[in-house]
Amino acid sequence: MLHAILNGKARRVSLLNDESHSWRSVFKRYEDLLTAAFWGRMSYLSHEAQHKILSSLLALDSRVWGTLDTIQFWPRYALPDEFDESLYAQITGEENFAEPDVVLTFKFAIIIIEVKPPAGGMQYQKQWFREIYAWKNTDENANGKKLHFLALGNLPENYEILSKQLENHFGDVKCHCIEWDQVRMVLQHPEWEWPTKADKRISEDCLQALALYGIREPLGPWKPFLNFLSSQNLPEDFSFLQGKQ
Repeated sequence: MLHAILNGKARRVSLLNDESHSWRSVFKRYEDLLTAAFWGRMSYLSHEAQHKILSSLLALDSRVWGTLDTIQFWPRYALPDEFDESLYAQITGEENFAEPDVVLTFKFAIIIIEVKPPAGGMQYQKQWFREIYAWKNTDENANGKKLHFLALGNLPENYEILSKQLENHFGDVKCHCIEWDQVRMVLQHPEWEWPTKADKRISEDCLQALALYGIREPLGPWKPFLNFLSSQNLPEDFSFLQGKQ
């Protein structure tokens, strides 16, 4: 489906207001589609490629996590009826559950991921607290795996302070905060050779999905290029652009 959208082959779709929209515009509008398109493909990478990417993004050696066992999209974790009074302000809300975007379960670690697309809202600490606290009150917490939390995209200016507060409160959680451009850089300019040809093709699919959201390498400035042209002895009639006859 992604390639059909990218190449303009997907038909138009009618939404609730009966207006017709292109799949490309629909894809760009809904953050859950970015989450599924990107992280769904990441799960198809080889074990080695997964850990190369995660190790680069999170500045750690994720190989100690072991193999990726499962990937869950939008799991719903119920909040307990009674909770720690010190977390009252961070946990209370209209909903009695938390729903992170992605949960990756490895043999020895779990990473909860909250995704915000470029045109979406900002990351906020209360959502982080709710998702971690809700997960900690599930049976999954009984397996003793190391918990990591990743806030991906649209970070607030004081994200370092907020993430440190979260780590200080929970004690056994490692918080990571990165922007989408950092992800693009790791995929587009990796400091390694892709383990397999399939890994490289999957990474290219991920980059094309990100490009739909404007997450792409910026164009170089024109001035250095113009300075270069002015330094060349080029024909005044632009015949050099016509090529050989």
